[in-house]
Amino acid sequence: MTTIVLDDDLINKVVQIGNYQTPQEAVVAILSDYLQAHQPKKALFDKSYLDVDMADGEIDSLFERDKNVGEI
Repeated sequence: MTTIVLDDDLINKVVQIGNYQTPQEAVVAILSDYLQAHQPKKALFDKSYLDVDMADGEIDSLFERDKNVGEI
């Protein structure tokens, strides 16, 4: 835990405007929002991967086009 000295007027305005219950709640929410806004975003392709035991031919077949699509 870290102790920080804050301007009472400033924190009271933040608590009031943000409808927070306590100054601590306000500071935690503001810091969380800051981190979310400024942390590097992971690219979509970083999250997409196959984590299975499949032969190369089986993986290739997952990406083949179905030639019968649209036929009645």
